Amino acid sequence: MASRLRRTFERTGLYTAACLSIAVAVADLAGWLDLIAPGGTIQKITLLVLGSMALVVTLEVDGFAKLDEIDAKVDAVRRAVAQGFEQGLVAVHPNLANEDYLRYVKQARQVTILNTWIPNLQRLKESLGDALDRRAEVRILLLYPNSMVASLRDDALRARGRSNPEWNVRSGVRHNLGILKELVTEKRRRAGHLKVKVYNSLPSAAVYKADTHYYVSVFLHGQLAIESPQLEIQGSGSLLGRQFQQELDTLWEIGVEIDPLDWERDLERKRL
Repeated sequence: MASRLRRTFERTGLYTAACLSIAVAVADLAGWLDLIAPGGTIQKITLLVLGSMALVVTLEVDGFAKLDEIDAKVDAVRRAVAQGFEQGLVAVHPNLANEDYLRYVKQARQVTILNTWIPNLQRLKESLGDALDRRAEVRILLLYPNSMVASLRDDALRARGRSNPEWNVRSGVRHNLGILKELVTEKRRRAGHLKVKVYNSLPSAAVYKADTHYYVSVFLHGQLAIESPQLEIQGSGSLLGRQFQQELDTLWEIGVEIDPLDWERDLERKRL
């Protein structure tokens, strides 16, 4: 509203100046300017120049209005981006790119992965080992393989007529635990920096976290979480960061710790 009113005043002033410029030109041709400023050539030139400038600006006023519209759109985009950062959302990706996540793992002091099981753990293994070598804390949350939720997730992965023997929660969790055991024994790493828990609850999301950077996805039918769209979130204090950090904390509290060096016996001994 204020912009329209300002534009109306601008146009009124420019139209008035343009009309005066035409009147000045006519008056000059008729010799009337000599009555106002006898022998004032400089004054005549000044009046004609100012009048011509007013006429040109009047013709371009719509162009200025379009520039105002562009500025308004830029401001709207800037506000939307700022709001997105306040909420924590950095970008949305079609799937989880291991190399993108590992860039953050490389410098992280705490790494947390929440999933039913981690299909890409073998690709992350070396970087997680490097994190343990520099004494970063690595926390892994896996679904208890004997839970009812594991069967339900298996059914969901077989949806839409798709069947893959590798998409199996029970075998996937056990395979992950085997990889984690290798992780701490290959170079005689300190197992104390690797914390592994299994949970018997319905997970709401898969989360790959490095310090305060998150990649979050949901569990869709017929599709692995790492193959689903990923929300890239920055900041544990942001709106989205707080929500998913709370989910991580809740499942971590629910979970039962498993010794990666003796995981087979722990799974049999600890009933959830």
